[in-house]
Amino acid sequence: MDTRCSRLCALLASTLVVLQTPALAQAPESRTSDLRQYTFSQLVADRYEVVGRLWGGDTWRSAFALPTFATREQAVAALNNEAAARGADALLNVYCLDQGRSQMFSSKEPAILCYAIAIRVKPS
Repeated sequence: MDTRCSRLCALLASTLVVLQTPALAQAPESRTSDLRQYTFSQLVADRYEVVGRLWGGDTWRSAFALPTFATREQAVAALNNEAAARGADALLNVYCLDQGRSQMFSSKEPAILCYAIAIRVKPS
């Protein structure tokens, strides 16, 4: 009886992970315009409010899979969509890496991962 329960629990847990992962890997939609991008040196800390850290450990899903894209433009567009969905009006410290060309997992295909901080800029 105990093995049946553990198998059922494992099946349910893996089903939940599989159902949640495709949302990360979707191609970016072009429904939002580009959000303004800032660096840390451009804004004083009291001029913005942090909405979330996009794909940098903000959710439990980042422990299993991070969305990668073929081009930097697609990756930044996905960041814009995610930030706009969370109610942000700008991105702070956008940083992109090519995950497909690491020394450990060498691949010919680019796998661009971009991450940033989604913010709301306070009125002056």
